[in-house]
Amino acid sequence: MYMREACVGSFEEAKKAQELGANRIELCDNLKEGGTTPSYGTILMAKKFLDIPIMVIIRPKGGNFIYSKAEIEIMKIDIKICKELGVMGVVFGILDEHNLINKEVTKELVDLAKPLHVTFHMAFDEIEDKKRALEELVELKVDTILTKGCKTKAFDGKETIKELIHLSKDRIIILPGGGITKENYLELMQYTNAKEVHGTKIVGRLK
Repeated sequence: MYMREACVGSFEEAKKAQELGANRIELCDNLKEGGTTPSYGTILMAKKFLDIPIMVIIRPKGGNFIYSKAEIEIMKIDIKICKELGVMGVVFGILDEHNLINKEVTKELVDLAKPLHVTFHMAFDEIEDKKRALEELVELKVDTILTKGCKTKAFDGKETIKELIHLSKDRIIILPGGGITKENYLELMQYTNAKEVHGTKIVGRLK
């Protein structure tokens, strides 16, 4: 069975995505900024009224993926809230000033989040050596990597996505996202051997 994760920017979009056949939700706010952490109320309402699993983005600001000590503390608090509310998992990505994975902080957040499912989001696409980054994330016990395979869209990065799925050897899930729609997701999944896909239009238009 194919897993379609709908990326949504509000509770109402989450409800509609479920109605349209999404298998899982990535719950965000501010999608124009690439997604930031939704409010406590939004997460609570989604958990109460949705019947499908919910992943919550943990991102205190738009822009780059380098965070201050205060922002990291905010992320920790938000992860604890997600654990208390019983969602499936959390989605975050933290880099250093060299566009490499900030392994120290990532480990802290992964350890804090467990046993929730942890996805490292498209901050991954800023990293040049993706093979090395994949191995680091496996070692850090991240469960899923959300990636376009490049900096534009998943169909442009399909060769890289296919290679990452091959290299993952089922140790970590590679979740393609970026420009994937209800109309084209099967083509990409068949080409790359992906078992899951992600997008704002993965089950159709939500607005």
